[in-house]
Amino acid sequence: MNDLRLVAFFNKKLVQPLFGYLKQGITPKKLALTTGLGVIFGLFPVVGSTTILCSLLAIVFRLNLAAINLVNFFVYPLQIVLIIPLIKLGEFLFGVNPMPYSVDEVFALFEKDVLLAFKTFGFANLVGIGAWLMLAIPIFVMVYFISFLIFKRLISEEVQAELQAND
Repeated sequence: MNDLRLVAFFNKKLVQPLFGYLKQGITPKKLALTTGLGVIFGLFPVVGSTTILCSLLAIVFRLNLAAINLVNFFVYPLQIVLIIPLIKLGEFLFGVNPMPYSVDEVFALFEKDVLLAFKTFGFANLVGIGAWLMLAIPIFVMVYFISFLIFKRLISEEVQAELQAND
């Protein structure tokens, strides 16, 4: 039963609003670009930066601000889950000594003093960002093309339904 509620939640809060943007005239290509950038920059491994990044991208590329931040909001839990793995991947890729703190110690420091935590883990964040940069383009391409195909199909089905209703 929980699975059905989760599907209903995602349908109501993510799928239907994105479909609504298509109905408002956003092209499948533009919405796929919005979705891809929202996912990638929503996964940027610095907590608290993604809304600003996504908003700037929306302004620069003339994307729908609400749509990109909707996608950003939905990938936020994944961003939190991926921060430590991205740091570990960055340490491996760049040959950096592993961070000498456990996950519990990292969270405890963030709870105690956020500024000290950023100062302490700044270099670790940099290697995490490096790993994110290496993964960003392939993930973007995958998300873009999958979402483009879905949006193109949705808009085609909508147009066909309208044509059939007019007949």
